[in-house]
Amino acid sequence: MKPLHSRTRTSVIGLGLALLLTLTTAWAQEGAAPPADQPAQADDPIVIQVGSTFERLSDLEWRFEVALRSLTAQQGIPFGPEVAARLRPLLPTYLDQRSQELALVVEARRRGLTPDTEQVEADLEGLRDTTESQEEYEALLASAGFRSEEQVRGMLIEADIVDQLIRELRTNAEANVTDATVRARYLAERERFTVPESICARHILVAEEALAAELMGRLAAGEAFEDLAAEHGTDATRSRGGDLGCFGRGVMVPDFEAAVLGAEVGVPSGPVQTQFGYHLVLVYERTPAGVQPFAEVEEQVREYVVSLATEAAIDGIIEGSGAITYPERLGE
Repeated sequence: MKPLHSRTRTSVIGLGLALLLTLTTAWAQEGAAPPADQPAQADDPIVIQVGSTFERLSDLEWRFEVALRSLTAQQGIPFGPEVAARLRPLLPTYLDQRSQELALVVEARRRGLTPDTEQVEADLEGLRDTTESQEEYEALLASAGFRSEEQVRGMLIEADIVDQLIRELRTNAEANVTDATVRARYLAERERFTVPESICARHILVAEEALAAELMGRLAAGEAFEDLAAEHGTDATRSRGGDLGCFGRGVMVPDFEAAVLGAEVGVPSGPVQTQFGYHLVLVYERTPAGVQPFAEVEEQVREYVVSLATEAAIDGIIEGSGAITYPERLGE
């Protein structure tokens, strides 16, 4: 027996949509084996307890199978007994994850949150509509690891109320985050908002050094860089006046990068030779590395602070739930 304290948590936000995807994907997967029979009650110990709410081994195992079938279907791996056996060692990890989800479900119920039953039933109706008969529908559920529609409904209901809970926690976090808190976080973690040096440049790439020298003379005489790039450039940038866009150090080949770094903004330079040919270069903007001003990133920082506060609230619920898991009861 161990209390829940792991911070490894799988999000159940959007579980309803993920579940629908799991079902339709698993249905398309060839050779999917039917779910195994559930163990009898005598061999079905409690493996998770959150207050007066508990989950038995059989409940955990069918949920685990649904998760495995979804995972293997996404990777194009046919699910069967051999795959299930190889992945069985993941069950203790899933036990911890499920106990955290159950802690959130219990808290959502404690707060009186109720599911949107109309949406849940609409989701189920959408599943039924993908099949042409009750027999096909039951086979669809089985291919995804479900023994009954009620299990699907239960997962959708849990996902809905936990989603409501997390939205509520986020709303509370947004209300409690002050401007002073946001600025303090920015000052404490300024390195998160550092931007690297950025250089924006055009070039004219030609195959012959003599032509490059001729074009350099025409640029010195006042002809437009973009026009000459469009007329003489030999790469794809010619259609946009030789514009390479903006880039940082380490992106371009070394000789070209050296020429760009040494160029004066707004002044054509070159030619410089690389393995691609001869380049004339025009740097039209240069932004030095540095920390973004607070005014530019305030909303980004605020979102970061709200997310941290929401995560902390979720962790507080989980850690305060008193959830207990019994990994020793999982068997072989």
